[in-house]
Amino acid sequence: MTEAGGEAGSASAGGARPFSPYEFLLAFRYLRARRKHGGVALIAWISFGGIALAVTGLIAVMSIMNGFRAELFNQLLGFQPHVYVDTREIDPGEIDRLLTEIEAMTGVKSADPVVSGQVMATSDRYETFLQVLAVRPEDLARMDVVQSGDDPRSLTGLQFGDLSEFGEGRNGGDVIVLGTGVAQRLGVSVGDRVTFLSARAAPSAFGARPQQKAYYVGAILAAGVSTIDNSLAFMPLEQGQLFFLRGDTVDLIQVRLDDPDQAPLFVEPIRAIAGFNATVYDYTRLDPAFFNALQFERTAMRLILSIVVAIAAMNIISGLVMLVKNKSRDIAILRTMGATRASIMRVFLIVGASIGMAGTFAGLMLGILFVTFIGPIQDFITWTTGAQVWDPSVYYLYRIPAQLDWGEVVFITAFGFAISLLVTIPPAWRAARLDPVEALRYE
Repeated sequence: MTEAGGEAGSASAGGARPFSPYEFLLAFRYLRARRKHGGVALIAWISFGGIALAVTGLIAVMSIMNGFRAELFNQLLGFQPHVYVDTREIDPGEIDRLLTEIEAMTGVKSADPVVSGQVMATSDRYETFLQVLAVRPEDLARMDVVQSGDDPRSLTGLQFGDLSEFGEGRNGGDVIVLGTGVAQRLGVSVGDRVTFLSARAAPSAFGARPQQKAYYVGAILAAGVSTIDNSLAFMPLEQGQLFFLRGDTVDLIQVRLDDPDQAPLFVEPIRAIAGFNATVYDYTRLDPAFFNALQFERTAMRLILSIVVAIAAMNIISGLVMLVKNKSRDIAILRTMGATRASIMRVFLIVGASIGMAGTFAGLMLGILFVTFIGPIQDFITWTTGAQVWDPSVYYLYRIPAQLDWGEVVFITAFGFAISLLVTIPPAWRAARLDPVEALRYE
């Protein structure tokens, strides 16, 4: 009979409580036992490492996905408003009141009147179709995507020119702002002339004719989103009302919030202010398939990587099965000395759960450290390989984005603990059901 068996037997016979010190003592002796003594230290270390790496990978990948999602939303919503109010059916005299009441709402950053239209833009060499937004100069200047250009390392914001002349008369034309892709397609730069041609006809002495006017490029803006940079131009609100024949009306009120994630909650309150003639919707309604795909991708990736954690935890089963087989004689002796089946099961549960919990905790720490120091890690890889592993001109970002979501970190940690405990149950149950007579028959 082993020393551990003697201690365990005497304690069990004395009526020890569940998860008493002797059960932990016996479990940790089994963990430390060398292979020649029937231990599974190597397999325990492999199981520990597998769970730690799987949890680290899950935290790192989910954090990078969260970082990309946040950066995408920052770039997209740095230009795009969060709530739209279609005002085409509203009395023009109500627009100012509506703007004032919406801006007074708690959580609203700004409410901007906008006129929108499509034009064909031509330069001296090329032509293309554009979406034109007519906005007030002060509204354009305070957009997040414009202010991001204050950071000298930023690849978004005003790339060339400035807004000092936006809306000012110049050589018979007005100064406008073009997206970077639009400027490239037209082959123009700051100071060049661009002609806008609208399909909507305006009455004249010679009959109806399309609206046409020349403008000068005052600035070139990069939003970091190709669909915006390649198809958008800004003109002053008053000029937009004249060019698109809107009179004193506006097409939209674009509402920007302090927290874009709260946009769906503002739809009904704004609709109550705007009245039944206004159509109110948030940015997720513009392209629901896109935003649903982002959410589905996030959920699917979490599920796939959770399966990886579960596979890594399966190593615990093989280690415990071998341990039960090697320690069958000790188990039988403990049983004959009065140890209950529940006590034996708890011992092996402690063995497996200790491996899983230690691996999960180590993975948690490694994952947090990886996300926290992802910038220096990126620099080290670039320095050692001599290759640019992250091209800012492609992603409009200087760093791999990573953002810890502590709710997800808690979920990953809880899942790692839970799966480690669950995979321990079958071999622990097998150990508890071991028949002492059969185990000692040939001893």
